[in-house]
Amino acid sequence: MKRLRLLIVYLLVVVGMFSVGLWLNDMKQDQVDQRVISTRAEITIYTDGDPEVMTAIGQAYEREAQVRVHVIPIPQNQMGTRLALPEAEQQGDLVISTKSNLSEGVEHGAFRRLPITLTYSVDTVFHGPDEQWVGIWYDPYVLALHDTFYSSQGKYVNTWFSLAYTGPWRIAVTDFVADASSTTLLNSFGDIYGLDGAISYFDSLRPRIVQYAKALPSSVRMAAIGDVQVSVGHYSDAKFYEVHKYPLTILYPREGTPYDLMGVGILKGSSNVGESEAFVSWLLSERVQAVLKEGDRYYLPTRETVESHKDRQGNHLVLWNAGIVKEEQDKILQEWIRQVRFRKDTP
Repeated sequence: MKRLRLLIVYLLVVVGMFSVGLWLNDMKQDQVDQRVISTRAEITIYTDGDPEVMTAIGQAYEREAQVRVHVIPIPQNQMGTRLALPEAEQQGDLVISTKSNLSEGVEHGAFRRLPITLTYSVDTVFHGPDEQWVGIWYDPYVLALHDTFYSSQGKYVNTWFSLAYTGPWRIAVTDFVADASSTTLLNSFGDIYGLDGAISYFDSLRPRIVQYAKALPSSVRMAAIGDVQVSVGHYSDAKFYEVHKYPLTILYPREGTPYDLMGVGILKGSSNVGESEAFVSWLLSERVQAVLKEGDRYYLPTRETVESHKDRQGNHLVLWNAGIVKEEQDKILQEWIRQVRFRKDTP
């Protein structure tokens, strides 16, 4: 009799545990179902932008608009091949890329014209020809100075050529070969001052360059931690260290400065034009800046006028819309390698 009772109790316990397990599983499934975002449409984006940034933007838009966003990463040097495809073979909706790649897309006739209702809020300097693309954010090159240096001699180093004056300061710039994205700086100088003038300028910096950094963020980091007194790098990297309370001062070169730009265009072959235009509108909104800030990224939005940005000295940001054709880019890079980076001085 006792064994029968024990058996019954055992069976009750097993059945109870099984029932509780089923209940917990159903509850977890309900929670998963609640987290699944119902979608009403889908768009596909080709991009050579930072994968983390692009993923964060896609996920944010999915949550807010209930539109599934497929982000397809493409290497920067292969984007031109994608944009050269015939309209019937594009198989996508939008492209988020650099100014140079977007310009190549225009040459191939890859984009449809954007409505003025989308682009009117963007500073005209960031509009593609015939409104075929529009800039989302940009990242100018700046002088990043360690605060100790700025409080003494550094306050007078507020132009490109004052940086080249003879002075007891240590400089960090990026190796144009190691980080191809930094060649915007070299190419812009080549356009503004000519090949010989650009090479002469970078050669004048050479005696005080402590290190050619392997990546743009590294040169700014060296100034932030005091390894050098001044560096040349992106605004976004310098702003990152400023936000995180590093002793760093950002100055805009008074002659003007090059910049890198990310923009967006809608492919002619898009099958979701309405949803694509809605996404472009969202990209140009303040919401995207909030997403970037959440990811500790500090690019400047194109919907704000360039003149509205001032540095610590009250100098306005002035942009160089400069650059040389592809045929000349390799030439100036090779001359920089030969005459500056690996120059052999003779007695």
